[in-house]
Amino acid sequence: MRSNFSVVIAGLTLVFCVPAARADIGMNPRVGSLGYGIEFSAGVSDRLSLGVGFNNATRKRQGNTDGVDYEYDLRLRSGEVMANFHPFAGAFRLRAGALLNRNEFLLTGQPGGSGTYEFNGVSYPASTVGTLTGKLSFNKSAPYLGLGWGNRPNGSWGVTFDLGAVYQGKPKLALEATGAAADPALAADLEAERQQAEEDLSSFKWYPVVQLGLYFRF
Repeated sequence: MRSNFSVVIAGLTLVFCVPAARADIGMNPRVGSLGYGIEFSAGVSDRLSLGVGFNNATRKRQGNTDGVDYEYDLRLRSGEVMANFHPFAGAFRLRAGALLNRNEFLLTGQPGGSGTYEFNGVSYPASTVGTLTGKLSFNKSAPYLGLGWGNRPNGSWGVTFDLGAVYQGKPKLALEATGAAADPALAADLEAERQQAEEDLSSFKWYPVVQLGLYFRF
């Protein structure tokens, strides 16, 4: 979390160090698939601005995978540095940059209706498994490409809309059970389950970004 704030502070320093003669500072609060966020930007020319932002949200979900009920705690935490290029000096923009990506899923497992867990096709009683937890994480540095509308240099205020994608790399899954240390068979089946689940998630290398917000320029 501290690293995210470091990115924001460094970016804000860059944004607000634009020469006074060229000062064109913008603020863009928004909401979308990266969570609730805000971006500060400075115009460099009539077609280009540089921005720095921060996104944050927590969302909870429930689901069942291979006979195991999971509670998913999605934590969206990211800092970003962006360049916004307006090729026609209007609202349409191309957007590129990078995220310091702290997004992650925290998992807590519960036994199925029979009071058992199933790993790698083998059933284990809940008393043997103990507490089941996991974490799904991604590359910490993630490039972004997209396009959108709004927040042009020398504008005043309006609506922003962005559509793009973050390349977050192959997801990495950690899965642990407190009972695995005392049961080698359980540990082996849990690892096989983890590897299979990680392989099933390997296609989620791109994270879609849709954001809607407002902008104000000073």
